[in-house]
Amino acid sequence: MTTSFNKEKKVVEAVPGAFEIENGHPYLVGTKCSKCGAAYFPPRYICTYCLTDEGIEKARLGNKGKLYSYTVINVASKEFNPPYAFGFVIIEPENIRIPALLTGFNLSEELKSGTKMEMVIEKLRDDEEGNELATYIILGRAKLCG
Repeated sequence: MTTSFNKEKKVVEAVPGAFEIENGHPYLVGTKCSKCGAAYFPPRYICTYCLTDEGIEKARLGNKGKLYSYTVINVASKEFNPPYAFGFVIIEPENIRIPALLTGFNLSEELKSGTKMEMVIEKLRDDEEGNELATYIILGRAKLCG
């Protein structure tokens, strides 16, 4: 006798609370200091600019920015199969640098610092239970912007 388990596959955030989707557009979720206006991602509980722990609030951050720097990784890891691109993007309008996987361009082509980028949500991998882990990934828009 065989037993079949029909488990529904779920989409799970790889980093819970890292992003929200509003009107079909993803946004990073970080924090902002209400005293000096500094923004942070990932969220912080103490402002490193004005050194306060008061007035740090959850904030929806931008979903577009410009490439700061990146590299193409050609070595396998537990989570990723090479080659893949990883870099830093300056998110606007907060002007903060975030680490991110990069997609949407040919890895053999070189992207220039300042290339326009946009956040998307994509499947990272399946977890041990077969659920789809989703994460924010930054899309290189060089081809889309002409």
